[in-house]
Amino acid sequence: MDNQELLERLHQRNDDPEKKKEHQEFRKYVVFNLNTFVFAIPAEDVREISFDNTIYYVPFLPPYIKGFANRHGQPYTVFDVLLLFKNESLDTGALLILNLPQDQACLLITDVDEIIKVPLEQVHSISSEDEDSKYFLESITLNEQEVFVLNSHRLLERLEMDLDR
Repeated sequence: MDNQELLERLHQRNDDPEKKKEHQEFRKYVVFNLNTFVFAIPAEDVREISFDNTIYYVPFLPPYIKGFANRHGQPYTVFDVLLLFKNESLDTGALLILNLPQDQACLLITDVDEIIKVPLEQVHSISSEDEDSKYFLESITLNEQEVFVLNSHRLLERLEMDLDR
């Protein structure tokens, strides 16, 4: 076998679609519902999914904070993201417990759709400069629909800003 034949075989292996799939990069997301709206969050930002929780009301907080939930003896701040974005309140006890290094927070959700791996070519940056876009990291294409990926750190920044007023 001469050098030319070796090079041709190497190129054939590199062009194999199955080989490309093996080396394709993915991101993992938790896809969830807020009533009829679908959102996602990076899977590494989620510690736990919990249903049928009691939420304890705390006065003098921004309206999008429903109160606190007791998870394993620890208080978690409950965000109603639907109230923040759509001015509609969720009446549920389902929570997406966030995996945050220095805070204990969770999102009030309707349900979890799925946990998925998305190829990087289906992850899109957000170019909009409007007020709501800062709460999203990116968007993903899921069943031919654009799903926005929440930025949990921006939600905490918003809470800090609102509490300082």
